[in-house]
Amino acid sequence: MTEDRFKVLLRFGLNLYDIKVFQALLNGGLMTAQDIAKYSHVPYPKVYSSLKKLLEMKWIKEEKSWPSKYYLASPDEILLRFKEKVDNDVKEFESFIETSVRPVYNSKGMTEKSDVWLVNGYKAVMETFFEAIKLAKQDVKIAIPFDPNQSFIESLKESLLNKEYLQIKILTTSSSSKNIKKLLSKAEIRVRDPMFGGGVISDSRTVVLMLSMSEGDYAAIASNHPYLAMLAESYFNYLWEGAETSF
Repeated sequence: MTEDRFKVLLRFGLNLYDIKVFQALLNGGLMTAQDIAKYSHVPYPKVYSSLKKLLEMKWIKEEKSWPSKYYLASPDEILLRFKEKVDNDVKEFESFIETSVRPVYNSKGMTEKSDVWLVNGYKAVMETFFEAIKLAKQDVKIAIPFDPNQSFIESLKESLLNKEYLQIKILTTSSSSKNIKKLLSKAEIRVRDPMFGGGVISDSRTVVLMLSMSEGDYAAIASNHPYLAMLAESYFNYLWEGAETSF
């Protein structure tokens, strides 16, 4: 009987017979095909099919004797062979996309769909603002033109949790920089007075631009449009270069 925890191997090209043979070698050590058939209850002819597949995958090894005996490769070697296969599959698929899909896609004049959303209301704008930050994997640029309250700063800190390798740049006013620096010591913070607009640029791809931040009238644009992201990032970088470093 195949244990449930081994059924994950079905996703990686093994069938139930293969898995039973794998389990038999894991539990039984060095075994002949006849031993494996007896231990796993896999029909004897099917054992050889499974052994051949596992040998090709380099998950098992064969000891040349009479009769031949088989044993499991080390866990590290199995993992290495699996990663090699995944890497090769990815390269093969990338080649297929670039040679067979992209030329046809481009010749039809197709373009990726980009969306722009208008967000209204303080709660909705803040949720969109922090969600964009959470999406960041490599870098995030944040402009905060107002004096944030403690709740805002805590939400900002929470949205950046478990992102040790994320590059964080925050552009804000002199009156709010110290409070932000206290809770986000790893962020690079610069000061610019006055500031007229706020927002987030996440991985140079996702953008939230605050249009209105007056009490009772919060509005923002959220988008993944590459041109809008490029414009927003260029403007942020321009402001960043002219801002003062916060200490």
